[in-house]
Amino acid sequence: MLGILVVEIHLPFVRSLKEKRKYIHRLRAISREFNAAFSVIDNHDKWQLATVAFVLVGNGSQGLDSALERIIDRIDERYEILGIKKSIEPIAIDIL
Repeated sequence: MLGILVVEIHLPFVRSLKEKRKYIHRLRAISREFNAAFSVIDNHDKWQLATVAFVLVGNGSQGLDSALERIIDRIDERYEILGIKKSIEPIAIDIL
């Protein structure tokens, strides 16, 4: 199973793209805590907005949902969340 979390974050205190990178680095550190893949997926050129994705792979939807909720909680402790999209998808891998 694949757990995908997309979060749009408002950073009202950021005054430049360089400063925004510091906060993106902190979000990347959260992904490492949960062993999740991380990417900035939108709002690259906007100083005060960041849209990021976290991706987890697991063998049960309940465990993935719990981990994604904990990621949301960690982000919510530090930042203003504007939007959340969360999905858990079954994946099929064909082995040759």
